[in-house]
Amino acid sequence: MNEWVGRARQFIKEVVIEFKKVTWPTRKETIAHTSMVLIAVIIVALFLGVVDAGLQRFIGNILR
Repeated sequence: MNEWVGRARQFIKEVVIEFKKVTWPTRKETIAHTSMVLIAVIIVALFLGVVDAGLQRFIGNILR
């Protein structure tokens, strides 16, 4: 049990050291990247919605 606690502490120490090495994005970069992702998601959703509606009509016409 004692060995497990020691390994857990060492792991936490190493995680903290690695987090200090990370280059964190600025607020402006985070907003810009989030905006790009949201725009891409909206475009893909609209495209898939149009394709779905088209296929629904196509299949509906075939089945009639």
